[in-house]
Amino acid sequence: MNLEDIYQEYVKKDIYPYHMPGHKRNTAMMQMANPYGLDFTEIDGLDDLHEASAHLGRDSILANAMRRAARLFGAKHSIYLVGGSTAGLVCSILACTHRGDEILIPRNCHKSVYNALALAGLRPIYIYPSVDESFGVYANLRPEDVALALREHPDIRLAVLVSPTFDGIVSDVAAIAAITHEHNVPLLVDEAHGPHLGLFPGFPDSAVHQGADIVVQSLHKTLPVLTQTSILHVCSDRVDVENIVRQLTVIESTSPSYVLMASADKCVDLLEQEGEQLFSVYRSRLAQFSEQMKALKHLRVLCMGHDKPESHPNIYQYDPGKILISTRGTNITGAQLYDILLDRYRLQMEMKLRDMVLAMTSICDTQEGFDRLASALLEIDAGLTDGPLGAQFTLQQCTFSVPAMPPFVALEHPSIMRTPDEAAGHIAREFVYAYPPGIPYIVPGERIEAATLETMQQMQQSGIRLISTRHQYPSHIETI
Repeated sequence: MNLEDIYQEYVKKDIYPYHMPGHKRNTAMMQMANPYGLDFTEIDGLDDLHEASAHLGRDSILANAMRRAARLFGAKHSIYLVGGSTAGLVCSILACTHRGDEILIPRNCHKSVYNALALAGLRPIYIYPSVDESFGVYANLRPEDVALALREHPDIRLAVLVSPTFDGIVSDVAAIAAITHEHNVPLLVDEAHGPHLGLFPGFPDSAVHQGADIVVQSLHKTLPVLTQTSILHVCSDRVDVENIVRQLTVIESTSPSYVLMASADKCVDLLEQEGEQLFSVYRSRLAQFSEQMKALKHLRVLCMGHDKPESHPNIYQYDPGKILISTRGTNITGAQLYDILLDRYRLQMEMKLRDMVLAMTSICDTQEGFDRLASALLEIDAGLTDGPLGAQFTLQQCTFSVPAMPPFVALEHPSIMRTPDEAAGHIAREFVYAYPPGIPYIVPGERIEAATLETMQQMQQSGIRLISTRHQYPSHIETI
C-alpha cells in the first residue's frame, strides 16, 4: 500500500481527532479543489511569496492577501509561512540579534528556539515560568521575573515569550511587553498555539493586540488550514520587517507551496465571512462540555467542571480550547487514560504525560465529537478509584540542569556517547525531549544532573516516549 492508501484506511477507522491540525479533517466545513490542480510555482501572473513579502507596499496577489490577513489579526504586517512556526521563530531571532548577543528565553521554549540560538551563536539567559502545583504544568511567566532578568542582564537584545503554552496557559503579555520596552528590548511571542485568540469574544486576547513586537502563530494548530501553514505578524516599528523577510528567505524554501498559501487565504475568507457565528457555536460547545465535566468524581479538567480558574493562582489566563485532563490522585496514569480513550473509544488525543492527557479543539470540532469525549470521560471516571498517584512530579523538576555554556559552544565540541549513568555530571551535546510538546528536558550546554535523568527514566517507565537528537536515548546520551 502507498501512503495515500494507508491514510485512507486510517480515516475509515472513525478515530476522532482531538489533535492538530485544526481543520480536524472536517471536509464538510473546509473544501478545496484537488491540490494537484493548485500546485503552482512562481510563474507569470501568480506572484512570488518572497518578492511579495520583500516589497510590502507593492500591489500584488500575495501582498494583498497578506494585508487582508493583517487586518483580520490586527497586525501592521503579516507574512504567510509555509515552514511552520519554526521558520517564523528562527528568522525573527536571526533578524533581531547578532552573534554573541544575550537573549532572554523561558526554559519551556520549543526546541526550534534553541536551534535558532545555535544557528545565531546566541547566549541564552533562561527564565523559569511559575508552576501550577495542582496539575503539575508550567504556568505563566511572571512579569516581575522578566523585569529582574533584564535588570541583571542589561545586554539582553531580545526577549522571547511562549503564550499560550502547549497546555493553554496565557501570560500577561501586555505587562511583560511594557517591561521589555522600558529596557529597549523587543518582545517576540511564540503564539504558535494561539492563532484563534483575539479574533472573537470568549477567548483570551492575542499578543498581537498587547504590545508584542513580533508574534508567530501556527495557523494549522487551531484554525482550519493545512499542516505546516503558519503566519508571522510584525506589530511595531521596533523591529526591521525587511530584515525579517531577508532572514526568512534563508530559512524557508525558495519554492513555497501555493496549496498551503491558498489554504491560509481560504481560512482568512472563512473567518471574515463566518467567523463570528463559528466561534459562537464553538464557545457554546465548550461551555456545555465544561458543564458536563461537573459530574466527574476522580478525573479533573483544568478550569472546567468544578475546577475553577481561581484555584490556580499562578495561571494568569487559560485558553478554554485546550482540554487538559488530569489523572492525578487516581489509580491510572495519563498514558493509560490516553490508551483507553484511543483503544476503547476511538478518540485520539494530542499529548500524554505521566498524569495527564491533552485534547486540542477548534471551530471545526463537531457536536458529535464533543459528545463522544464527554461520554467517554464520564464512563471511565465511574470506574476509577483514588490511587497512589497523588504526589506526582511536576515539570519544574525538569528545569534544574545548570547551563554550563551556550548551546552553540557545546555543539562545536567533539562528542562522546555515554550511558545515562555515565552522563551525569557531564555537559550535554544534544537535546532530549518528549514530542509533543517538543520542550527539551536536556539542552546542549547544560550540565546533566542525576535528578534530571531519574525524572526522565520515570517518564519512560510510565509510557512517555522521550526522543534525543541522535535517537539513542535511553541507551546513550551525546555529551562533550
